[in-house]
Amino acid sequence: MINKLTAVPLVLSLILSMYIPHITIVNAAEGEVVINEIAWMGTNVSSNDEWIELYNNTNSPISLNGWTLDATDGTPSIQLSGTISANDYFLLERTDDTSVPDVNADLIYTGALNNTNEILQLRDSNNNVIDIVDTWYAGDNETKATMERIDSNSGSTASNWNTSNKTYSEGYGTPNQANSDNKVTGCITSEERLNNVSNEDGAMNVYFNKCALEEDASSQNQANYNINLEDRLIQRLNEATTTIDMAAYEINLPKIVDTLILKADEGVDVRLIADSKDADDPSYSERFELMRLYVEKMVRGLDGVIGTSDDIHIFSDSPMFIVEDNSKRTEYGLPVDYSDIPEVTVEVGNKDKTGHLFVNAEQKGDLSYYSPSTQMHNKFAIIDDKWVFTGSWNFTVTGLYGSDENMMNGILDGNQQHVVEINSPELASIYETEFTEMWGSNTLIPDPVNSNFNTRKTDNTTHSIDINGTTVEVYFSSGDNALGRVADIIKNDANHSTYFTIFAWSDQQMLDELKNKWEGSYTDLEGTLTGFDVKGVFDSSFWNLWWSASVDMTGRTSSQSSAGNPNIRWANPAPVFQGNESRKIHSKTMIIDVNTTSDPTVIVGSTNWSENGNNVNDENMLIIHNDEIANQFLQEFNARYQNAVTPQN
Repeated sequence: MINKLTAVPLVLSLILSMYIPHITIVNAAEGEVVINEIAWMGTNVSSNDEWIELYNNTNSPISLNGWTLDATDGTPSIQLSGTISANDYFLLERTDDTSVPDVNADLIYTGALNNTNEILQLRDSNNNVIDIVDTWYAGDNETKATMERIDSNSGSTASNWNTSNKTYSEGYGTPNQANSDNKVTGCITSEERLNNVSNEDGAMNVYFNKCALEEDASSQNQANYNINLEDRLIQRLNEATTTIDMAAYEINLPKIVDTLILKADEGVDVRLIADSKDADDPSYSERFELMRLYVEKMVRGLDGVIGTSDDIHIFSDSPMFIVEDNSKRTEYGLPVDYSDIPEVTVEVGNKDKTGHLFVNAEQKGDLSYYSPSTQMHNKFAIIDDKWVFTGSWNFTVTGLYGSDENMMNGILDGNQQHVVEINSPELASIYETEFTEMWGSNTLIPDPVNSNFNTRKTDNTTHSIDINGTTVEVYFSSGDNALGRVADIIKNDANHSTYFTIFAWSDQQMLDELKNKWEGSYTDLEGTLTGFDVKGVFDSSFWNLWWSASVDMTGRTSSQSSAGNPNIRWANPAPVFQGNESRKIHSKTMIIDVNTTSDPTVIVGSTNWSENGNNVNDENMLIIHNDEIANQFLQEFNARYQNAVTPQN
């Protein structure tokens, strides 16, 4: 017979277990959740109004049921419960919910913190130590400023804590908000931060290879930054089951080359369009030689034999001839006997060229090809007619790592870049139309006669689609007048602000419309500030060149001008600056009306804002009307802008 006194709690326990959901975390890892901010001094209202904030570093919610947060001196000793959302905060308030009156507590605890020192240990339900704070490294009892963690992924050392300088209702602190320290120190981590990635239909993932400022993120919208773009592309390529179509201005990353070769060997149809640079141009000769060695490896496939089923099919805007240096061929695993590639004499541009032609190209006549003087400047991949992977990043060592040594050590010190990948069969179909126009056929084998590049292309694609409620515009150069569309957006749709990072800008129409927004006049040295906000960062390579928009926008006088670039100087110089990155500012990004209700928009892609970019080269541009995507680009822009305005040591 069961004793009544023991039966009551037993029955109550059974009832509660029926209605209270139970979430468990298995094998919780150190640093998944951290002690992020501590008001060990209380607030301006009362020194007893102490509070502690936890932060979830993962992309998944975590149950805190059974977890503890204890001081080694015995008080406070807190039994945790509840759930901390992905990349979110969990606020603990002492005694009642009035310590932070503007924010609801996630948990109420008892027990005072010592003002001189305290050791806090956060343990999971298996008693594993998840985080430790071993002293008060920061905070101010006089001003009631909290102790904030600088980098939520790093350990508890003096260099990783800061005294808050951001006010809230009871003092200085950031309860349930991004800490204020990043505003002071800028980019504070080189660790890869994959904060927002989705594989769902309609997903739009944005990646930056340089740092971004998370504190500028809208709710739950932290950018992906310090990203190894090569890894992201390889992951997407490895998922391919049927087709990979890629257009690459330049490619020399061995892991990407090897991945494409392996996918072709698996039976995936791999087609590549690559830009054919002038091998005799000294500025290109070494890099183009390297690329041709890798391209020949792909043409030969895994078995090294041309004409077998594992070959990658490659085409270009102008023909490619093999590298005949036997030592280099041996170094890159190519046969020194290349008699399987016939020697031919053909016309390239206006000159005869003799060599072993291994990549065919668009023909202008029988045995006659166009010169490599124009650029197939695209950098995109289409995977399984579903994913589109595009942006400013060339698939090169310089573009991502900066040097071979950096690549070997995994150091991302290349040019500043962005990548956007979108899961949309409709968008993929538009890119396929562009690819087919250059390829000349819908088959694995390109058609040199029907192929068209640069000015010979037509405007034959849809320019606006809806992807899960987001309007995405698509433009290809040449023929689509992509920059004319951007100028139109600035003129008619930009109401508050325009921010940009740009490699090369000479387009006058865009510049004129932005001048009018900035100071209400199209006329040289005339205008009054309108209140419209303009900020920008130019790559240093072109900062002082007469044709660069940077000269006009800063009110400088150039010794040269042209009909297309008349040097319409601004009467009120705009706060635009020369980039201060370790290498080039290579992105071509404009952010319009970010963090407003006035159609926040971001303009991205391969297109430099120039005559060649708009009307000569083969390029692609996306215009994405989405507040969250625009905000992610703002986080990266602010890091570049901060470096340019106040260079970091």
